[in-house]
Amino acid sequence: MNDQSPTVAPFKYVLIPSDDAEMPVEMTFSGGSDEELRASIQQYFRRQLLSREQRTEMAKHLTEKAKEGDKQEEGGAAASSVQQSAMIEDYLEHTSFEIVPLLMPGRDNKFIGTSLYIDDSGRFKDLALNSRASKIAQRDIRGDAFLLCNHDDPALDEWSRVDCTLTHYETLLKNPPMTNYDTSNRTQMASAAMLRESDTKRISEEDATKAKKAKDDGNAFFSAGDFKAAVLAYSESIDLTEGRRDLLPNGAEVTALRLSALLNRSICLHRIGKNDDAAKDARAAIHLDGANIKAHHRLAVALCGSRDYEAATEALNAFERLGGPASDAAAVRHAIGEGVKALQKEQKQKYSKLFV
Repeated sequence: MNDQSPTVAPFKYVLIPSDDAEMPVEMTFSGGSDEELRASIQQYFRRQLLSREQRTEMAKHLTEKAKEGDKQEEGGAAASSVQQSAMIEDYLEHTSFEIVPLLMPGRDNKFIGTSLYIDDSGRFKDLALNSRASKIAQRDIRGDAFLLCNHDDPALDEWSRVDCTLTHYETLLKNPPMTNYDTSNRTQMASAAMLRESDTKRISEEDATKAKKAKDDGNAFFSAGDFKAAVLAYSESIDLTEGRRDLLPNGAEVTALRLSALLNRSICLHRIGKNDDAAKDARAAIHLDGANIKAHHRLAVALCGSRDYEAATEALNAFERLGGPASDAAAVRHAIGEGVKALQKEQKQKYSKLFV
């Protein structure tokens, strides 16, 4: 997306009043520039005026800040009422809105992001708590709020406003987003940036062809019992298929290729004793296809190898629920049971020495 204000086609958005007695309203922006939209939202929040007490408190606060800025000595001349009013008006003129991200645009939601636009001085103005917006955002929201959506696909360099309906609002109210985004959280923002980078990466048809050959090479190494070489080959296939598979004409086929490479690398890593990495690959496969029976089996096997028997049992239960063969489930469950017994025996021997 470029830095210029884009042209915005007409779209719908939702006003969430702070007064619970008032129903949310689906509104329509008639079209124009995004700058005009932002200006209209900004103007709406500026109309939420301060009370007399709040104006007095703000005048004191701004006067003190002015003194600090001018480095005046204590006891300097107080600002006149005219000056105070001018400072308040200037403050209000420069107040704007805060954007609270709720859903980041990504492949899982077809690059539709959702945000709340709120008064950035709502707390200072002591505006009423907006219980519905607060529930959706998982933080205190003061005053009225606007719910807006946008389509933002970094790989295609496409950005636009899209409809945000009452139905979408009701869905968020019923099931608030699991992640509470905090722009001051560097770790969280770094993780979001990594996901964004992944969503930006395009895969060429040549990459897909190379990935297919690398996977075939991995299969050959696996058949020969050279699991370390197989891991390297499968890793090449996985690296080549990381990115926007959905933009390829055979995207589903390339995704299936990536899934297979992850599952195959998982079993190879298990065979060479790297069970934590094997479990990581199995989870990545489940993320691609939650109903894949083999992925849940791989996860149960890897977790059993890591001696995380509780998590292994949960993975095995999922395998059985999805219709995994009873014989395979029985074999893993037996391994889990034997592992638990061995671990308990080791712990008993360890702690018995403390009382010798």
